[in-house]
Parts: sequence; structure tokens; C-alpha cells
Amino acid sequence: MKRVFKLPSLSSMPPWFGLLVLEVVLIIGMSIIQPAFISSSNLSNIIRSAAIPIVLGIGMTFTILTAGIDLSVGSALAFTGILLSGFITHMPRFAAVLLTVIIVTAVVGGINGILIGKIGLNSFVITLGTLGIFRGISYLVTNGTTRTIDTGTLINTLGDGNWGPIPGPAVVVIVVALLSVWALRSTYFGRDVYAVGGNEFAARLAGVFTSRVKLTVYFISAALAALAGIMQVGRLQSAAPTAGAGIELTVVAGVLLGGTRLSGGVGSITGTVIGLLFLQTVSNSLTIQGVSSYWQQVVTGVLLGAAVLFDRIQVSYASRRKYREESNVTKE
Repeated sequence: MKRVFKLPSLSSMPPWFGLLVLEVVLIIGMSIIQPAFISSSNLSNIIRSAAIPIVLGIGMTFTILTAGIDLSVGSALAFTGILLSGFITHMPRFAAVLLTVIIVTAVVGGINGILIGKIGLNSFVITLGTLGIFRGISYLVTNGTTRTIDTGTLINTLGDGNWGPIPGPAVVVIVVALLSVWALRSTYFGRDVYAVGGNEFAARLAGVFTSRVKLTVYFISAALAALAGIMQVGRLQSAAPTAGAGIELTVVAGVLLGGTRLSGGVGSITGTVIGLLFLQTVSNSLTIQGVSSYWQQVVTGVLLGAAVLFDRIQVSYASRRKYREESNVTKE
């Protein structure tokens, strides 16, 4: 008996598969239109530019999977740079980096996590508030000025250097992504994250400490925002209170484009990485074509709107399909 090989159906493909195809098509198309696009220097620039949003996006994915959101990541990034600029003049760079990450994680993650996870306040409102708080603190401390920093080898490598032939930011992304994939797929914590986002009430009845899970994801998001802030300092050799302004839009757009649902419970780190890499590739393509940066913001906004609309359509389709299946079972 002959075996018939069947191609997998589109419905069985992961949510980010279509975006990956678009990314490949975009790269091929731009390589034909603009041969400079495929140069090693430009590809390296895309990877380096995408690294910081991807690190922020991985943290954002954890929060959105629990049906929350963290709009404070951009201000936490700027706050990290300001803290680091102060610490680095009084202690070894490694100690300054470690202390900065600990403080930002504890303060930003603690405020968000306690108010959202423990008290149960709305994540959009709370993180919008902390966005303003830490952006304002950054302006107050620096009086709105940019601080130049002698970053040294460690911080420079994280932000813009190389580890052998591989860009340092790419190594950071790979390590963070692999650890996050492992945490979500292979640990009880990852199972609980999806459970809380899927149905928080049912998760609580099943014995999941939902408040602890929420608290943890906001700590993770703050820690990765701190790491992204250090990478930003290494890339620019400076810290500014304006750093990361508006990056929340790009990060949320990339996460949603990658298939993570705003309603929670569905999504992946792989999708987030592909989504944000796609956005950076689009931005780079427009830049090479001489398109204004203002139009790039318009494109990002349109893609975000499309991602939210697609997310809504998916949720509605899944609800109708579940209703039909339950109706058929009842009839039988």
C-alpha cells in the first residue's frame, strides 16, 4: 500500500508562519530592487536595530499572555540608562550593570506587579501611569540633558559590539529567546502563564496562584526592559531621558503581528521575534528607499491596527467554531 504524502494544511501552521513568508518575500524583493539591502553591513544593521525591540517584546509577550500589557517598557529603558550613568562613575562596570538591573526590576516590576497582580488593577492604566512616572523621573534627574557614558567593553559588546563573528546584540536575543521559550514550554510556570491568560477564574479553581504568576511576568518584563536599556547605552554610548520614547507602539505591534492575542492565553516567543524582525526589516527597507521616518511611523501604526483587527477576527472565529461544535454535540 502506497503512502500518500500530504502537505500540512494552513490551519495547522503556527500563527507566525504567514509573517515569516512575508519576511522572506520582502528580503528577496528588496535584494532585487536595492542590491545594497543584502549587504552584510545592512543585514548586521537590521539585526542590531531589531535586538532592543525584540528583548522588550519578549518581556511584553509574557504580560500579554496573561491578558495584560506593559506600556512602561520604554520609560523603564530610559530610566535604566540614567541610573547606569550615575552608578558607572562610582563602581566597576559589571557591578553597575548588575545593580541597575536589580533596582529597575525591583522598582518598576514591583510597582506594576503588585498593583496589577496582587491588588487587581487594570494593567493598561497602571503601566500607562508608570510610563509617565519613570519618564518624568528621568527628565528631572538629568534636567532633560543627554549624558555621555564611557561604557567599556562589556556594555559596548551587549549593545553594538561583536562576540567573534556574531553581533553582540544577536547573541543577547538568542540567549533571552531560548530561555523564554524553555520557561514557557517546559516549566510549570509557563503552563500557568497560558492558563491565567486563557481563563483566570478556571486557573484559580485549578490551584494556580494567579496573582503570583502576574507578579512574576511584570518582574520579567521590567528585567528585560533594564537589559534593553543597557544595550541602548552600549549602542549609543550615552543615556538620554528621551530614549525609548514611543517604542511601546513598535513592541506591541510586533508581538501582536507574531500571533500573540491581546485576550491572552495564545502566543509564542518565536512569533514575537519574527514579528519585530519583520517590522525592523520594513523600516530598513523604507529607509533605503528614501521614505521619510514619519511615514515609517504611519506604517507601524497601520500594521498595529491590522494586527489588532486580525486578533479580533481570530477570537470571534474561534468563539463561533466552539459554539457550533458544542451545538453539534448537543444534537447528537
